[in-house]
Amino acid sequence: KPNELLSITFTPLVRLFAIKNGIISYPRSDRWHQHPTALLGGAGIYLAFVISALCLGLINKSSLGLLSGATLLFVVGLLDDKFHFAPYIKLFAQIVAGCIVIFSGIVIDLPLNILLSVLLTLFWIVGVTNAFNLLDNIDGLAAGIAVISSLTLFFSSIFFSNNPLGIIALILSGAALGFLPYNFNPAKIFMGDSGSMFLGYSLAVISIAGTARHISNFLITMLIPVFILSVPIFDTIFVMVVRALQRRRIFKGGKDHTSHCLVTLGLSPRKTVLLLYSMSIAFSLIALLYSRLNIFTILILAFLSFMILMVFGIFLFEGTSYIGKPAVGLQHNNHSQNKTILTSIIWHKRRVLEVLIDLVLICIAYYSAYFLRFEGPSLLNRNLYLMKESLVWIILIKMSVFFIFGLYRGVWRYISISDLLAIFKVVSIGSVASILFLTFAFRFQEYSRAVFFMDWVLLLFLISGSRILFRVLGEFFSRARKRGENVLIFGAGDTGEMVIREIKRNASLNYNPVGFIDDNPSKSGNKIHGIAVLGSRDEIKKIVQMYKIKEVIIASPSIDIKNLSEIVDICKDSRVSYRTVKGILDKEELVEPD
Repeated sequence: KPNELLSITFTPLVRLFAIKNGIISYPRSDRWHQHPTALLGGAGIYLAFVISALCLGLINKSSLGLLSGATLLFVVGLLDDKFHFAPYIKLFAQIVAGCIVIFSGIVIDLPLNILLSVLLTLFWIVGVTNAFNLLDNIDGLAAGIAVISSLTLFFSSIFFSNNPLGIIALILSGAALGFLPYNFNPAKIFMGDSGSMFLGYSLAVISIAGTARHISNFLITMLIPVFILSVPIFDTIFVMVVRALQRRRIFKGGKDHTSHCLVTLGLSPRKTVLLLYSMSIAFSLIALLYSRLNIFTILILAFLSFMILMVFGIFLFEGTSYIGKPAVGLQHNNHSQNKTILTSIIWHKRRVLEVLIDLVLICIAYYSAYFLRFEGPSLLNRNLYLMKESLVWIILIKMSVFFIFGLYRGVWRYISISDLLAIFKVVSIGSVASILFLTFAFRFQEYSRAVFFMDWVLLLFLISGSRILFRVLGEFFSRARKRGENVLIFGAGDTGEMVIREIKRNASLNYNPVGFIDDNPSKSGNKIHGIAVLGSRDEIKKIVQMYKIKEVIIASPSIDIKNLSEIVDICKDSRVSYRTVKGILDKEELVEPD
């Protein structure tokens, strides 16, 4: 596209200008980059965008308001890159830019309350602008998310919203895409505040243009831009909550963003950015399905998305809270040693969160069962009164069963097959108890048996899914994580499997399991938790050299003295440390080679 070519052309010229004039971002303790990097990349994006819009004649009242406000923030961002304004100055400029676009007629329209409409519009524009400013924290992230979000807004305008600024979103995507090759890891130039505020402001304005056309479904309509801009919004909320919990200044820079946490957990910067791109694409696809889904389905997707992001944020913070702490053998650290701010505030209130989640899931399952069973509007409307009449009783009965049968005694992080069986039992008892109550109280008249079967299946799925979500995230990052010293485990049996689980769950051990050693030839090539059996004891020396092993963990409780001595001699000959693990609690201390 022409604007993409303009951006590709302008960016290296801007980079040369920035280097020549010393407009460079130097490494700091609160910044992520490690090398001096040119600023002013936002100028290339801005020039490509404005020139393309003017050449195509896309100037009307709405686009002029957008260009005027975006130009104001671009200039303020340029000056901020040079003079480092106080946050309140940039906030004032963002409010002024928001007022400019409101004067042009772009506003989140609310019935009967123009004051609330203006305030909500200003809050949205300022919030998204700052969200993109905060998102520009690792190479290529903000530019890539801007490309995905603006393309989604363009396609959204074609499919169903008739957004008057849809073509402007397409031009914006081209301008950001042309800048991305220079900004992707390793970055040759940063966009700076001039670029991040310009992109954030433009996307905020485009996303709400035309909302008045859909005021009858206002809540749903506002969910669409939230889905499209979910990654910057999530990152901003995550950073604000974490810093508030740690009693740090919210608007001060730091290495605690979503991307930084993912890198700390073991992903490379490139994989981190690609993962966040994937999240943005997934949520954008949900937004594009808006016209194909009913209101109820969209609300369910919104709730599930919120729950996934909330659990993801808790996992990120808990995971990074333990990084860098000293290892204490192959066991969990004492709770008092591992105490974090999040743990002290949320851990003892976690059951309250579980109860609230289950309450919502019970309602979702019961509502969904009716919508699935009675597809036609006439059938559905005739049966909705039954749902309203029985919903309170369903909640009371099922929540009581969950309490009585101990559903809130498990720990999500260590959920196992036995826990899933317990969930199956409790959910089943709750469904049977609900049917029995309705039978005795209302003789089960007019109620559909299919509804209660669907409700049982849906609730079983939702409750199980909510409990295993932490486990799934943990498994994903444990596979991606490459941390600490490479270790080799002798013994691909039950104790060896226990050692692998402990290493994967306890980041403070600072171990990276490379493989197993086992003398049983039938186990060669097998994998336990993704870790392969590499060979027998005769190959220890070769494997130690090949994989730069620092320690051998002997996890074979039944090994006799003769064989243990032989393995110890091999470790000493290979000049590698070793330790023995006799059981879950019984272990010997680390022994250094002679």
